[in-house]
Amino acid sequence: MNLRQVIHIYECEDLFLYEIIEDYKDSEASEQKEEIFNSFCAWVWASDNKRRIYKKAIRFHVRKELLNTELGQVFDAWSDVEYTYYKSTTKDEAWCSIIRQKINNIYTRYFDKEVILAKEYMNLLKTPKKLYLQWLSGIDMDSETATEMIDDAIHNAELLKARLQNEKMSLSWNEYKKLIEKFLRKCFDNCKLIDEYEDNAKINTFLDFLTEDHFYAAYICKTLENYFRNYQKEYYNVRRGHNNIYSRCKHCGSIIEKTGNKRLYCESCAKLSKNASNRKADKKYKDKKRENRKA
Repeated sequence: MNLRQVIHIYECEDLFLYEIIEDYKDSEASEQKEEIFNSFCAWVWASDNKRRIYKKAIRFHVRKELLNTELGQVFDAWSDVEYTYYKSTTKDEAWCSIIRQKINNIYTRYFDKEVILAKEYMNLLKTPKKLYLQWLSGIDMDSETATEMIDDAIHNAELLKARLQNEKMSLSWNEYKKLIEKFLRKCFDNCKLIDEYEDNAKINTFLDFLTEDHFYAAYICKTLENYFRNYQKEYYNVRRGHNNIYSRCKHCGSIIEKTGNKRLYCESCAKLSKNASNRKADKKYKDKKRENRKA
């Protein structure tokens, strides 16, 4: 058995991913597996491909000859609309960078409340630029109308952002790292080696275009994505199932199982909504009764 655990400290540096996984699968002692897996995790966290959040902006320049007009000044005030963005891809084809990028992206998508990039939200932020281009194209508008439309769009964008933030789960980066390592261990334990697949011809054809490292990196990335879909359902305490349909609670944003067209709230919010409705109905009844007495 040609395993690298004979080295005192297992090092992932300069190793291919397939070598690491093969060493892990071939190891019989739990201590050896632990050492290989810990070295793998250490190398992933040490990757230069860190999670990066930064500011971007939707910018446009109002023509100089229009800057002195009322409408030109309105658009100039909204010619730089900032939003929070993140590094979502990597050009580095090394297995470590690819896996780390997936880990970064999952955290941003499910947990980072500052990064909101939904299409509807971004379209609202683009309203000033869209209106300016419409004005340039010859569409007639006045400064009061443009200001009102922009204010409404930005206000709705803030409301939408708050709702989408509420739909994200809460988990610190350190807690997330522990959870990722738990899921990565499951990836290693459940991973099949390439020669174990039944349809070897199909796998070999796949490897004609990519490398074994790409094969295992793709497996880990896809499996992590599936684990977090399941984690999200467990987080909101809903049943898992291929035929289940899910939606968001209208009030708190948590995931609920869609059991009918009338279900809008999770159980907790449904109770709050019902109590509020009962109080409103009770107040209306008492007010009406008081008016009848006065009459």
